[in-house]
Amino acid sequence: MNITRRTAVLGGLAMPLLALAGKGISRTEAAEKLPNPLIVAISGLDATATPARLAALTDAFLTRKVPILVTIAPIDPAGNFLDYNSEVAKWLRRTALLNTDGIEFGAHTNIITSDDPYFQARQASDIQAAFSYLANEYQRYQSKAVITALTMTTNSPLRSHQDASSLRAAGIRSLIRLRGGLEDKVRLQPEDGGYWSTTTDLVNIFASALTSTRPAVAGAGPMDAPTLGANIAGLAAGGNPIVVDVPFAALAGLGDGDLADYAANVAQAVLSAISTGKVRGILPKKLYVQSKQTSRLIVVRVDDLRLDTDTDPSHMAFVYGLIEDGYPVTDAIIPSPRSGLLSKDEKSKAFLRAMLPEKHYDIAAHGWNHTPQELLGNSSQKDFDLIRDGISEVYRSTGKFPTSYIPPNDAFDDSTLNALAATGTPVFSAEKGDLRRFSGLDRRGILHVSNTMKFEKAWTPDLPYFTKQQVLDYFGTENDAVFCIHPGTANTPEKQALILDMLAELSSQRGTKLVNFDEYYRAVAPAMPKVDLIRSARADVSVRDWKKPDPYPLDDGVLKADAALAWSYFDWGAKNYNGMVPATSWIEFGKQTGYPFTTMWDVGSHILAALSAERLGIIGQPEFETTISRIIAFLGETNFRYAGGKLPYTERALKPQDGQRDGFDSADTGRLLIALKILDNYTAGAFPVFDLVSGWSFKPVLKGGEMHVVNDNGRISSVHANSYAGYAGRGYSLWGEEIKPVFGTTDPGHSMDDAVLALTEIQRRGRIATEPHVTEEIELGGSPHGRLMADILYAAQLKRYRETGIATCVTESAMAGAPYFTYQGYQLTDNGGTFTVDTQKTSAPDKAAKLADSLRLVSAKGAYLWHAARPGDYSGTLVDLIRNKAKMPGMGFSSGISEKTGKAIPVTDINTNGIILEAVAYILGGRKPLLLSEGAA
Repeated sequence: MNITRRTAVLGGLAMPLLALAGKGISRTEAAEKLPNPLIVAISGLDATATPARLAALTDAFLTRKVPILVTIAPIDPAGNFLDYNSEVAKWLRRTALLNTDGIEFGAHTNIITSDDPYFQARQASDIQAAFSYLANEYQRYQSKAVITALTMTTNSPLRSHQDASSLRAAGIRSLIRLRGGLEDKVRLQPEDGGYWSTTTDLVNIFASALTSTRPAVAGAGPMDAPTLGANIAGLAAGGNPIVVDVPFAALAGLGDGDLADYAANVAQAVLSAISTGKVRGILPKKLYVQSKQTSRLIVVRVDDLRLDTDTDPSHMAFVYGLIEDGYPVTDAIIPSPRSGLLSKDEKSKAFLRAMLPEKHYDIAAHGWNHTPQELLGNSSQKDFDLIRDGISEVYRSTGKFPTSYIPPNDAFDDSTLNALAATGTPVFSAEKGDLRRFSGLDRRGILHVSNTMKFEKAWTPDLPYFTKQQVLDYFGTENDAVFCIHPGTANTPEKQALILDMLAELSSQRGTKLVNFDEYYRAVAPAMPKVDLIRSARADVSVRDWKKPDPYPLDDGVLKADAALAWSYFDWGAKNYNGMVPATSWIEFGKQTGYPFTTMWDVGSHILAALSAERLGIIGQPEFETTISRIIAFLGETNFRYAGGKLPYTERALKPQDGQRDGFDSADTGRLLIALKILDNYTAGAFPVFDLVSGWSFKPVLKGGEMHVVNDNGRISSVHANSYAGYAGRGYSLWGEEIKPVFGTTDPGHSMDDAVLALTEIQRRGRIATEPHVTEEIELGGSPHGRLMADILYAAQLKRYRETGIATCVTESAMAGAPYFTYQGYQLTDNGGTFTVDTQKTSAPDKAAKLADSLRLVSAKGAYLWHAARPGDYSGTLVDLIRNKAKMPGMGFSSGISEKTGKAIPVTDINTNGIILEAVAYILGGRKPLLLSEGAA
């Protein structure tokens, strides 16, 4: 442990000079060490607690002037919430109203369930929300500071020096680790007690088993008072905080009278120890204040820049004055009020760009138009458009992605929060609401900082203000808070002076530090690698790289020309391979030739290429019907026999020759089934697609609902856990087959809890690539897991491009020579990720790694997929590169551009050209999934 940090705040802590100023104590006396801190913790109150037993227990200490911490378990081990009307909750509120100085209420959890900082913060946030709900009466917190748990007790041992640091984001300052019988596997926790501060200033206080009154063995009674007193005396010489733990559950076997007697004896033993002068009784929240220069943070938030062009100059002058006086500020910017877009407002942009270099100046997005309830009652998509457009305006006008978002008039609902999460914005600030969103991380990964105070008493024409004392009462002296200032309402010198007076008062309070939202977030939230990766990817995709696409007219010449070139591959193939198309093609001895085989994945691409070409008017209906009829006939000509049924082959030859691969590939067939379903919908059943699919027997290869492959020796193996499974599984589901869920999580789009867990699954499944996750979006509409993978990949590609200048777009691809086919993707790791290049048969991984740089491609089909699904600056760059360098006149598009040479490789393939056709049809069709496209046949 860091001994310097540890000893500076222990029982040997010098008495703070500020606390003694003007009291006639000399500097020598002030430097003398205080007695060891001693905390009495009555821990783990639950629904079994009765007012009579609680009074008997607590009164024993309070009548002797021994301060006590009482912690309540607002959520039991089964996840049930303590009832607001339970006897213990009523007792808590009644006792809190008495404002007894000698008692602190905190929260308790037996176990901190995860070692991941995100899930630790989530657990603490849920506990804090439940505790705050129980502890506060509505009438009280209309005029007084809300009661929150500043201290938590737990039986979980320390896992690392930074363990539980993220609890600070939920408002927890001190975590007391009791000796609850859980095994200390890491052995970092000192046996004789101790005190350790994390990087977020969350303090871990370690209890010793010597001062825990819990029974030493099952069935025994609690520790007797004389033994406890002797143990306190022994620990007093050690210099560490002493925690006297009185677990409420340990007293369950005592009758009411015995409990009162036992509590009196323990209280007397503690009092006797205090009277020796070697220990001092103290509440954890007071020890924290003595130990830390900063014990609470108050965000200075200034609302409504650009609300009115007449008041904007005074707003700017007010904010500039605050910064000049050394106060931090988060300036809440309205992106599109009546005066127009921020990006068109040169005066506001000039002000913001001049202010952003200031160390303590920060900006927030404040709605869109700032109209009443503009974010209430909308669909998630409408809210996403409003929020994304607003944040994008702020980002593109200033170059800074806002850390925080503020809904106009504090009006929001679940759709608002779902939409905000999709932008990767970490902090949200509104009013208290029902206290469940008061402080901490919600399930979407959004940090709520909503303990908001302001001077406006009412939004009436005269804008009446509260008094300074009333606002100070709302703040209290313990909780983090937000001081919300509206320069537009400070329309008299008296009101402006009141605001400035309040800032001076708050900044002078011992332990209070004024910050902006960006500073607040960095102070209370430690690194959360998985969450940071997901948020950053969402921010890149939805804001930093995104730009609103221009609506392409239906006869857009450039894209249609691209699609026509891509169709030339299919036109050539059909003429030379009896209506079918080979997997790859190249020029050999001056003549175009092809690899005369096709997989079921390839056949799916052929179907969707024809459908897209027909939609775009590149081919007419007769050619479309001829093409589709030939494909269906081809699929019905022969089948792979397995378990007495028929299945599509892994690969089919296009000319009479040896080499056809036996076996069955579930991923390739899943893609084929998607294409057939889109075709059947598009043509309203005009082709015998249903009969074709009904003739295949999938049950033997969907054992237990899992997809399997069958190799050429008849061996079967599950592929349900590979990175393609989510997309392929949808193909089977579309035709009524029962498929086991591919992921153990439900919706990472609306739940950061699920997204973090899904990320672990994704990492385990192997590389992610542009296909099939972006293909899924344009064909079927994205799945939550597919979108997550696509966003992470797009952001990783963008990051590599920004850092190296190398255009990056990875997916599986045909190659111009050996190894003829590569799987290029992004492999997530514990520390980020790496771009990988794998071949179908990698018998020598070291050799393959050395070849990777020479094999890396900028995928042509990938570029068009990103341009379709993620319209933005980077996807536009990719398409421009492919359009300029990868055309093969009369043949389609090259499979990709070599990173090493910067030139297109001399091979084209069915999937590259088919996907380009799909992507163009998707764009020109209004970016509506192909499954929903209207047919013409």
